Amino acid sequence: MYRPSRKCFAVALVLASLGFHLLTVALYSRQPDRFAAFTVFPIWVWGSAGLALASIAFIVFRAPLSLFTAAAWALTILFVADETRPLGRLGSDGIDPGTPGRYGGREVIRVATINWAGSNENFSEPIIRYKPDIIFIQEIPHPYRLRQLNETLFEGRGDYRYDKKTRCALVVRGEIEHHIQNPVYRSQQVRMRLPNGRRIELVNVHLQAASTDLSLWRRDCWRTHHHNRKLRRAELSFALQILEKTNQNPKIPAVIVAGDFNAPAGDRIYRMLHDDYVDTFREAGHGWGNTYHRRFSILRIDHIFASKAFYTARSKAVSIKESDHRMVISDIVLQ
Repeated sequence: MYRPSRKCFAVALVLASLGFHLLTVALYSRQPDRFAAFTVFPIWVWGSAGLALASIAFIVFRAPLSLFTAAAWALTILFVADETRPLGRLGSDGIDPGTPGRYGGREVIRVATINWAGSNENFSEPIIRYKPDIIFIQEIPHPYRLRQLNETLFEGRGDYRYDKKTRCALVVRGEIEHHIQNPVYRSQQVRMRLPNGRRIELVNVHLQAASTDLSLWRRDCWRTHHHNRKLRRAELSFALQILEKTNQNPKIPAVIVAGDFNAPAGDRIYRMLHDDYVDTFREAGHGWGNTYHRRFSILRIDHIFASKAFYTARSKAVSIKESDHRMVISDIVLQ
């Protein structure tokens, strides 16, 4: 009876790891909808599995090419993983509580986004500590909290809007001149005027809730993730169409699109924004930027995208006990 040799096991492990590496890189670069159940995980999750196979092949069998395969996985995680670049900026100028400092001699606009996920806690305090000028809120527990934020942060001289249908809200330092409600999907848009007279379009989104089915051995799981991603893309597309039709300054648009996208960083949906907007955390964030779940953050689904009328000074994600999401804060400068 033929028994596979140790060398056969070693070669099989290396080939499996190498083949899995090529498949993973292809899927994450192309992001096909049919494989959304696979790419919903951060690439380092699969990278860790592939690295483990290559490491076992080297440690146990001293297999040829095992070190090459392990190095390929390590480099892929290093250069492709969304978390790598912000972690490399840990020594850079960060965001501290209090009034935001100037950047390059210019005044910054501090923007925050947070999903409160049904919390009944008094959520004002963690926001107030960072003194943002613009606050995007999703799933706000009580609308009257908006008035409290306005009075505490801006001494009542700010403005706010609440969308009862979507449970999304915006609080701003300045005046809201126009509020556009999305008649179909969960988003809201306002036009605000800063105290200096400059106008900014704000789009607050809370896209379709993500599928939580992780039973990848079932066909229905793959179908659910596929359909789930297509719904989010339709929602964001519709919100951007409304923005395009209503934006009063299309030549040099000052626009911020922020909120809970319910899609991990790198998802195909963000390609709809990359031509005209900058992911502020990816641009200037530092530290661990993943926002969900607060206790074990493995997904960055809360984002602030600023149009190219802005440049980003700094950004970070802040853990607050009152929500199961982490709050994203970005300091941006209007050019």
